[in-house]
Amino acid sequence: MTVPRADTGRDGMASDGRRAVVVIGAAVLLALSIAGVAGTAVAIDQVAILSPEPMTVNATPGETITIELSLWSQGGHGGEGVSAVTVIAQYHPDYLEVTDIERGPWLEGEKAAVHTETAIANEQGTTVIEQRHEPVAGGTAGSGTIATLTVTVTADAPAGTTTISFAESTVDLTGDYMSALVDESATITIAGGNEPLESYNHTDPDDLTLEFDETGTTNDSSDDGAGAGGVPIPGFTAGLALVAVSVAAGALWISRTSLR
Repeated sequence: MTVPRADTGRDGMASDGRRAVVVIGAAVLLALSIAGVAGTAVAIDQVAILSPEPMTVNATPGETITIELSLWSQGGHGGEGVSAVTVIAQYHPDYLEVTDIERGPWLEGEKAAVHTETAIANEQGTTVIEQRHEPVAGGTAGSGTIATLTVTVTADAPAGTTTISFAESTVDLTGDYMSALVDESATITIAGGNEPLESYNHTDPDDLTLEFDETGTTNDSSDDGAGAGGVPIPGFTAGLALVAVSVAAGALWISRTSLR
């Protein structure tokens, strides 16, 4: 697994910066889509947005919560679809532990087969689910559920706020490029505490020895409703992606500057 390295370890303060990235990026995409702005093909891929629901959760020590992760992507320029998604959740192992992670139906698209592998390493505060579209040709685009996390607050967790970051996650396309990813953290408020708890210095996922559970290749969907797979998003062009990535990068720069 090759995953680009990203900034971690500032979970408490950095969550506000990432929220700005997601909100601004999504707002630009929506506004420009509605306005019908079109762009010419450029040598970057479309932006993908990974967002947890709920974004904020109130919980008590020992309580188990469920977080659904939604992915929004129209693939890449030139009609490229999403061929693989690696969701990497990072959290403080003293406060949270993941008890289960399940694949959502997003990557299935038109009922394509999806190969899935998962790894839960609570001692390192890291959980990974890798999903690969089979066959790769065509890929998937649209919006829907990519994964569902089941998380338990540790019995001795102190009062305060902590986060689950998805900043190391990646979206691969059927072409030669990776998709730019805008992500949002999930914030867990424990026992009504208002102060951010101590952050955790995560090891780069590439440096971890993870034991993957191969759940096989299946095209069975756990969702029979409208969200059973990727649904095309009209008006989502490479030009819009360029604007969204530019705005997101600016917001991220501002947020990081404010942390210095």
